[in-house]
Amino acid sequence: MSPLPNNRPSLDTARRMAVADLLALPAEHLALLQEDARGALDTANRMRDWIEGTIALRYEQRAVGARAAAGKDTGTVRFLDGTVAVSYT
Repeated sequence: MSPLPNNRPSLDTARRMAVADLLALPAEHLALLQEDARGALDTANRMRDWIEGTIALRYEQRAVGARAAAGKDTGTVRFLDGTVAVSYT
């Protein structure tokens, strides 16, 4: 690929562009936007996994206790943490 000018749109800019304007972009810009989007998705997925792991650590013991209180070894339990309803499987 040949060097591109620095005026290619960012993902944030592209999100607000009309489809017709995106269609008018050079193929190289579209390819770079696609690459940026894949990277952003990968980052978001890693962050989701990190947060879900944190939630699991926070509620694991409470869920074990809730299952025991309900006479269950497995399954989903529900309880409140302040005003947040937690469903833990």
